[in-house]
Amino acid sequence: MITQEWNIQSRALQCAETGRPFEKGERIFSALYWREGHYVRVDLCADAWKARNDNIEPLSAWQTDFIPPPPPAPEALKKDDAESLLRRLVAENVPSTRNARYILALMLERKKVVRQIERQRQEGVSILVYEHIPSGEVWLIEDPGLKLGELRAVQDEVAHLLGGSEETGKPALASATAAEAVVTVEPAPETTTSA
Repeated sequence: MITQEWNIQSRALQCAETGRPFEKGERIFSALYWREGHYVRVDLCADAWKARNDNIEPLSAWQTDFIPPPPPAPEALKKDDAESLLRRLVAENVPSTRNARYILALMLERKKVVRQIERQRQEGVSILVYEHIPSGEVWLIEDPGLKLGELRAVQDEVAHLLGGSEETGKPALASATAAEAVVTVEPAPETTTSA
């Protein structure tokens, strides 16, 4: 199991090379590199992407249309929903929550809040690289290789974490159960993509 913390910055608002702010709808290129013992995300405009040094291969690369972040919402005290719970669990990076993180990522993928960019193998562990669509944040989620017989326990754990009813065991704020999410998601190929 990988115990390293992953702190990958969110999508930038401007090109890392030119410093020019991205415009709404502009095609931008993102790459993930391993530098000095940690992951570094670089966001580039099309011209900077074409001019980059092709000899330095990123671990992962993708392209997307730039969507400006929404204005900050007022702070509210509320129970965790699937997204805020996943954010918290990723930040904490406690090994005992890896199954819950995986299921929450699948639920958010199904709701089209995140999208899987690729799947990598690191130290014998399958890592799913997700991009949070609204903000461009990148989350690395370990695929625990859950078996069908383990789903009910993880489903109950996620329901409990989301504040679901103990009587029904159903999540209060999630629209998909863990079993539904696992059954309907196809694994991505384990190759590094480049744009």
